[in-house]
Amino acid sequence: MTTPQQPDLPAPPPADDLGRPGAEPTRKRSVSTGQILGGILLVVVVVFVLENTRSVKVRLLIPEVTTPVAVPIVIAAVLG
Repeated sequence: MTTPQQPDLPAPPPADDLGRPGAEPTRKRSVSTGQILGGILLVVVVVFVLENTRSVKVRLLIPEVTTPVAVPIVIAAVLG
């Protein structure tokens, strides 16, 4: 007499860090090239702003204001 063989069952999905079955394993996020370049650009703009602290007259259409040159630089950087 032969014994019936059970079919091969698929392996259960891997558990995550909290022990929940079926969750994807956690991975570290990598830093993209754009993020690195953005960080470098931010540092350059901050240094440039800190080096340019003298006051200048700025005229936009009608009003004329005296402000540190850092303010127009920051505005141009944000709009750019």
